[in-house]
Amino acid sequence: MENQNLFDLHIDEESARYLKETAKWGRFLAIVAFIMIGFYVLALLFGLMAGGAMTGGFEAEYSTTNPFAAAMGTGVGVAFFIAYLALLTVPVVYLYRFSTRIKTALEGNDQTTLTNSFGNLKSMFKFYGILMIVMLGLIALAFIVMVITLGTAGF
Repeated sequence: MENQNLFDLHIDEESARYLKETAKWGRFLAIVAFIMIGFYVLALLFGLMAGGAMTGGFEAEYSTTNPFAAAMGTGVGVAFFIAYLALLTVPVVYLYRFSTRIKTALEGNDQTTLTNSFGNLKSMFKFYGILMIVMLGLIALAFIVMVITLGTAGF
């Protein structure tokens, strides 16, 4: 096998076909994800309206003794939900940019747009990688806390 420099690589017709198909599926997945995020936003808004319209139940009883506690709990919940939506949105934006720009680059034979599209693909995977590291760290931390808690409880 011949030693090939990375700069000697090119996109042949078969590779271009694969990339175009990848772009179609990536764009489809990104659009569906944007729609689902929109439904999450609607669910948040309806939940807030329904929560404000509630007149009975535990929350109403608790809020009579401490009116700020219910509002604070709702605010914290909304803040976490918005953070969750932001986490969902970031990689979807990168996927959509990759999908639209790779198609444009291949149709117009534009090296700059091609490079930019691969940059978005890299950013999407980097985001997921960092998120996975954070999640694994949180799982490990929860496991350590569980072991310490069970150990001090005498289990």
